[in-house]
Amino acid sequence: MKKIIKVFLILGLFLTGCTSQKHEWKETYHLTYFYLEDCSNCQYFKKSVLPAIKEEFGKHIKIKAWNMDGDQNVEAMKNAYDGYINQFIDFNQDHYGYGPLVILDGYFAVLGAGNKDEYVTRLINAIEGKKIKENNEIETIYYLKDGKVKQ
Repeated sequence: MKKIIKVFLILGLFLTGCTSQKHEWKETYHLTYFYLEDCSNCQYFKKSVLPAIKEEFGKHIKIKAWNMDGDQNVEAMKNAYDGYINQFIDFNQDHYGYGPLVILDGYFAVLGAGNKDEYVTRLINAIEGKKIKENNEIETIYYLKDGKVKQ
């Protein structure tokens, strides 16, 4: 009998220890990103960073992707892009049209994609009202005029 209890205890600990989602998200967050097919940093974002974001947030993140050089409705994409950058504080016009441009709606935006773990941590910190990691050589942070994250 003791062996059976130990086996169930070990199995229980093993199964509960295998969850990858670290936070208990209660809200649904919206992430929008703009990318270019031939942009290596955009491809890195899609193949490495985006899966890490999905793993952390699961069903609590809704993602909208805009291909900036695709065959979709160019007018709608441009209107969406311009609508977002008009919300940014001090947008650098030299960055116009570059990707990946990732916006966590209501919080902040990031142009570029670096380390996937730091990227996810930055999103978590923004949502939790903590200070977010500033710009680095690959990423530029843009704060929103009415965003929850302040400079």
